[in-house]
This record gives sequence, C-alpha cells and structure tokens, in this order.
Amino acid sequence: MSLSAAPRTVGGSLAASGRELADMLGGELLVDGTQPIRGCAVDSRRATAGQLFLALPGEQTHGLHHANEALRAGATAIVVEVGESTAEIQQALAEVELAVRASGASLIRVENGRVALSRAAAEWRNRFTLEVIGVTGSVGKTTTKQLIAAALGGESAGCAATPGNANNEIGLPMSLLNLPDGTARYVAEMGMYVEGDIRALCALARPRIGVVTAIDAVHAERAGDLDAIERGKGELVEALPSDGWALLAADDLRVARLAARTPARIMTAGHAATADVRIVDAALDEASGHTLVTLQIRAETVRVDLPLFGLHFAKAAALAVAVADRCGIAPSEAAARLAAVQLPSGRATVRMMSGMRVIDDAYNAAPSSMTAALATLAACRPHRFAALGAMGELGSYAADAHSAVGHAAATSGLELLVVFGAEADGIAEGARAGGMPIEKIMRLSSDAAGIAAAIGLLGDMASPGDTILVKASRSVALERLVDGLAARWSEEAK
Repeated sequence: MSLSAAPRTVGGSLAASGRELADMLGGELLVDGTQPIRGCAVDSRRATAGQLFLALPGEQTHGLHHANEALRAGATAIVVEVGESTAEIQQALAEVELAVRASGASLIRVENGRVALSRAAAEWRNRFTLEVIGVTGSVGKTTTKQLIAAALGGESAGCAATPGNANNEIGLPMSLLNLPDGTARYVAEMGMYVEGDIRALCALARPRIGVVTAIDAVHAERAGDLDAIERGKGELVEALPSDGWALLAADDLRVARLAARTPARIMTAGHAATADVRIVDAALDEASGHTLVTLQIRAETVRVDLPLFGLHFAKAAALAVAVADRCGIAPSEAAARLAAVQLPSGRATVRMMSGMRVIDDAYNAAPSSMTAALATLAACRPHRFAALGAMGELGSYAADAHSAVGHAAATSGLELLVVFGAEADGIAEGARAGGMPIEKIMRLSSDAAGIAAAIGLLGDMASPGDTILVKASRSVALERLVDGLAARWSEEAK
C-alpha cells in the first residue's frame, strides 16, 4: 500500500495469519495459525488478546518459558528467537509448539528478535500517515512528551504517546505496534546510549516534528563526551524532512546549534528574548502546588496553570505549546489542556504529608535537572530540606558535576542537606566548599539503615508548610525515603 493511499489513522490487524507475519518478519513458520495478530508484548504478564508475544533470551531466563502464560492471556502468535539451541531450549520450544497448536495460534522462529520487532514496526508504521513528533534530550524528555501529548488533546483527540520511558530499540517499536485504533498523532520519546541509536529509531518512526529538550552528561559513561552526546541527539533533527519542524530549547547552547544540522524549519522555545515561544514568567503557587507560566508566542500572551511544581516545567510547557502551534492548535487551547496534565510518580510530583510538601523526584537525576530542582526548592518558604543521591553514568564528568550540585545546594537556603552513599560524597564536599555550615550537611549510607536515619531526621525537623526535595538517579531508589516519610507522618496523624 502506498503512503499516499494509506488511511491517516491507525487501525486493522498487523497480519491476518501466521504465514503473513512470518513473511513480514523474515522468519521460519513452525505453526500456521489463522487468527489475526495485532500488537506486541515481550512481558507475558502484560500480554493481551490478539497480540504477538516476542520470546527473547534474557540474562536470567528465556521468554519461551513464559510463552504459555501469553497464550493463556490470548496471544495469537508466538515469535521466538533461538540462538544457542540447548537441549533445554529445544524441550521448551517443543512444549510451546504443542500449546500453540492447541490454541490455534501461530509459532514463528526468527534469528534475531530485535530485528524482527523492528521489521514489524516499520511495516506497521508505513501503512498510516501518522503525524509523528519525536522527543529527545538528556533531561526532560519524558515530561515534555507528556505535556506535548496533553497539549495535542491526548487519546480522545487521536494522540498517543510512548508509555513510560519505553524509548529504546525494544520499547519504541512495541509502542508503535500497540498504538490505539484511531491514532492520528504519535509522540515518540527517543533515548540514546551511543551514537546511531536515535537514527535507528527515526528510521522506524519517521517523525516530521522533532523536539530536543537539553544536552547534558547523562549516560556519558557509555555515550562518551558531551560532543558525542550532542551528535547523538542531533540525529533526530537530521532525520526530519524539509517540510518538517525542529523545535529546539533556546536556552541550551548545544541544543540551539543543532539548527545548523537539520533540513527542517526551526522554531525555538525558552527564556531567550529571541525565542519563538518565550517564557515571560514562571512562578510557584505553593498553596496549590502549581506552576504559573506566562508565554509569548507572536503577539499573543498565553498563561498556563500547570498542576506541576517546578520552575523548570516552564520549558516543557513552552515546547508543548510550540508543537501544538505547528500542528494547527491554538496556543490558548493548548494551554487550557495543559492544566490537566499529570506525571508518573517519582517525576517531580508533589505529595502533601501532614502539611509537609515532599517533592518526589526520585526517578532520575542529571546535573542540569538537579540544579533546576534546587532552584525550585530555593523559592519555597519557610524551611527547605534536600535529600540527594548520586547521579549515575556521568563518566569523567561525575566529580565536577556532583561538586557543582553541592555548590547549588549551598546557595539554596537549606535547613538540612542529606547526601546518600559514597558515590554522592562530591555533593557534600561541594556544599562545604560553597559555604554551607558543616552541621547542616548529613552523609548517610544508601542502605536501609541510612534511609531509616533520614526518615528520623527529616521527620523530626520538618514542620507543616516546609518543603523536602528527594532526588537521585534511579539506582539509589530514594522512593524508599518518600514512602518512609509518608508512613511515619501517616502513623503520627492517627
């Protein structure tokens, strides 16, 4: 089917039979079922009726051992990658074949499951004239993706987005294959570890609009230096067509200079006076936990009442309004839609606990996002506390980055800075060097004992109206602290 003849919105089946799917994947048809296939799962616990289940080899087990669970959930095809064909794998494959025949499903064997997944996603994508908006950046891409989807009207308006942070070689093609019927626009989050990752994702999703939020030392341990990260993020704007749009964060020098690398038209958003969507003002409303943002786009002033707490959310709002504008949606309408946006737990969500405000930002951390979170904390009154852990995968930038965060903490007017784990010692040292009194800095282990000690300290010191920031890379698991504080204050309230 030619693209020009394709229906605009998503619908129908990926394949009508196992034979059709095997041809699409370049795989070996072991059992030819006649049930249609639509969508994909790689986790049997999330498989739903009609999907194909992709059984991949893993570090601990092979997906073959969970294929029967997927069949019980209603999967109509099992696609299996069999690399090293051990006796155990052959036995498991034989058992799955019996179950597949009994259920009327299909069974297909492929040499490389990831390649097969990409082939299926590319075939599916090419059937529809989707408006794809690619979003990347070292920090803020998940939040920006959520705000863009909201500004475009969400699923009720035919706009879908990558679920969670499924932004890699498995997550993005699965997201494409699982787009709801009726999808006309798709906001695709795109992550990278090394150069070439985003180029491959763009080949699948074929975005016409590309958004770059920030370039920072996230994953520098694997990606290389900042120049390599800039090159990798720039692959998104390089992939855009000449009639597309590159939407760039105006206040990030590395992002702004990506304009020279794209054939697409350019639109910018940020605080810079020259930004096409300019952030005129951003203020916190502590009573409601909202952020009030004023934007200027052309001659129009737009006010956004974001139900999110953080001055740095203004940039995501500006980028979202810019995308909506390029999609033909009035800025005022986009702003009104943003008033209902919600973020997943752990991404700068505010939890009120017995009158104390806890900013739960435990899911991820990078140098720029740490600094932005501390700037938000500094604007809170009356008393402020920060519980911070290490930022992972920064490579050679780690020492300087942790020290810089400590300096930022020292100027934030904190009652107490709690630093978890030896990997984050640089934050404590930076705070001391920045002039923070030593008695206001507490170093704790990141194990259960350290978390318990922090719960005791913060629980004793914080009072109603105070604000506590909890932020670290995901590996530190500081959600344990957030949950512990909630439990403590819940008990005290009884």
